[in-house]
Amino acid sequence: MSASSTQLLERDVLHTVYRNFRQEYMLEDELKVLTFLETNYPDMVPAYVFSLARGRQGILRRLAGAMLREDIMGLTSSSYDLYIIDSIQALNVPAIDEYWQMVIRTLHTYGLESGKIYKLYPLCERECLVIPVTRTYAFNRVEVDGVILHVSEDGVRTIEHAVELLQLMRHKEEAHNEIGQSAWVKLAEELVNGSANLALSYAYWKQKKKELQKKADEHGITTTIDWVLLQKMQDREFDSSLFFEQLSVEGHNLHPGTKTKIGMEPEDVFRYAPEFDGVADIHFVGIHKDYAEWVVIEENEEDANAFLFKEYPELPKAVKREFAEHELSVNDYVLVPVHPWQLEKALPDIYHQEIKEQIVVPIRGMMVRSGATSSFRTVVPFANGETPKHAIKVAVNSQMTSTVRSISANTTNNATVFTRLIRSIMQQEQDLVEKFVPVCECAGFNFKIKETEGLTGNHKLKSRNLSAVLRENVESFVALDEVAIVGSSLFAESPITEKLILVELIEMYAEKRKETSLRKAAFQFVSEYVSIALPGFLTLMVKYGIGLEGHLQNSVMVFKDGRPVRMLFRDWGGTRIYRSRLQQHQEQVQFYPGSVTVTDSLKEMHNKVFYTVLQNHCGELVLQVCKHFGLGEGELWQEIHRICKKVFDQLESLPHYSESVRIDRKALYQAEVDHKALAKMRLEPEGKEYSYAIVPNPLHEFSRKEE
Repeated sequence: MSASSTQLLERDVLHTVYRNFRQEYMLEDELKVLTFLETNYPDMVPAYVFSLARGRQGILRRLAGAMLREDIMGLTSSSYDLYIIDSIQALNVPAIDEYWQMVIRTLHTYGLESGKIYKLYPLCERECLVIPVTRTYAFNRVEVDGVILHVSEDGVRTIEHAVELLQLMRHKEEAHNEIGQSAWVKLAEELVNGSANLALSYAYWKQKKKELQKKADEHGITTTIDWVLLQKMQDREFDSSLFFEQLSVEGHNLHPGTKTKIGMEPEDVFRYAPEFDGVADIHFVGIHKDYAEWVVIEENEEDANAFLFKEYPELPKAVKREFAEHELSVNDYVLVPVHPWQLEKALPDIYHQEIKEQIVVPIRGMMVRSGATSSFRTVVPFANGETPKHAIKVAVNSQMTSTVRSISANTTNNATVFTRLIRSIMQQEQDLVEKFVPVCECAGFNFKIKETEGLTGNHKLKSRNLSAVLRENVESFVALDEVAIVGSSLFAESPITEKLILVELIEMYAEKRKETSLRKAAFQFVSEYVSIALPGFLTLMVKYGIGLEGHLQNSVMVFKDGRPVRMLFRDWGGTRIYRSRLQQHQEQVQFYPGSVTVTDSLKEMHNKVFYTVLQNHCGELVLQVCKHFGLGEGELWQEIHRICKKVFDQLESLPHYSESVRIDRKALYQAEVDHKALAKMRLEPEGKEYSYAIVPNPLHEFSRKEE
């Protein structure tokens, strides 16, 4: 048989496989993606079909992990552990009654893996849910690894999709009527959408990896870090930080809604999302000044458009030309950057009347070609001779993870307020300023709702969907021999070696320092990393009451020769400032009225730091280093405790802050802490911002040894 005949046969087989799969198993969102690929990218169809199971499992395991961690409906507290060691089975139930005999007998016929723990959760009289758990890490981070099973009198079946798990849990919950049905239905829709998108992400990644590996091989490059450094040397316009931002194949490390994009069609996701090397042609819209708010970092804020005109010299010409056609004056309008999806899909409905009355005027003759970062709605303009000065955060009226990614007036108006505050503070904190660097927000724009209209219904949509913030471009902070890697991409797969980016860095770190033990190198790497990050986050909290949202997506570490050298922190929107601490300083700060940024709740500020920095950020770093280098969690958390203690001791030596240190130590080291409940919040009534689960704190035991 010839090669061409073999290829035709393979193609026929694949066609049959995906046709059968399509008819029998595919859900609506998966079918939409498949139809999009068949029409536009037929070569990707087989890869997508074979990625469907992996995409479904990825979301299913995140959901199961979140529900276990948050103990939703007692999934953890009402479960029993089945230990499998070769042919020996041990189940920690009070008594092996008829029910458990049935479960064990049925599972025995299926065959379970030795060395694993299985969480057995009774669903009803004759049914049981079986979740394989490899390990439970700090903060009740459960690693679900393997096939989730449903046991009944009919036998064992595998759970293939997150919606199946929801259905089983919902069926049990119905008797208690604890949660409204609409919340379960909405979550199911989100997870179906996310599973389809994750499968598409895997399919694209397979193709992207193959292309990059081929190019790297041609240049004799063996790691992604070296590949990026080579690109920087060869092309001064290459944006290395954007390259790493776009390694967001799996997205949020914990959130079951990691790939949810409600309201977007597959072609929109494929065109604009970072995991597909998304490109957004940013447009501009004029808002009449009577309906606009704006802030810019320059002292003269009267000329609302000067900042953008300076940034984009072609913009004033395009605006003048189009406004002349409508007999409008540029001076009467404030220009706002807009995402192309938003311009097409959201603005015509939300601002229908305003567009008709020329209160809102889209500019069609000017666009800024930009690459999507890991946050989707924040984009970086492509270089045109020099590194762009600013990234652009724009409103997108689509739900991604738990939140519709529009932008509030609080966020836009507080952008420069917080920038001035943080710049003033960093001038006073000379010990921090070289290694803990703010990526400042320099301008903000939004549509203004009149006070008499209030923020309800369509008025709320109007207040959030013509908004933008311009912040400094990460790449402008990075030298030629350095790489800036957003925290979430440290745990992404390297397209060259297929190891984690983090593993590549630690291997380079060990090689440059001639450290033969990778285990020792990994420990020292974590110590240096945390020694750069924690002093900044903790000092701002203790001295100024500033709780930065230091999760992985907002934290960008700069590396040189594999070694962490400084951290860039960004995105002020989620910051919480404890009012009384900031007021102790002579900083003159006036935040936007009604801002959630300023709080009188010390716990709210603490939670912001402890969840994002310690649990989300340090927790993931510790977990991945343990998995890949064989370190014990305890030794790494002990080192993190040592670094926290050093920072607190230094601050405590300043009499003015000793009481704040005492309070913050106690909060940081308490036996149990709040953990953001990512699944539970999707099942809560609308309008509730955050839900929390109570989890054990790994820092507690080391604080007890201090006493």
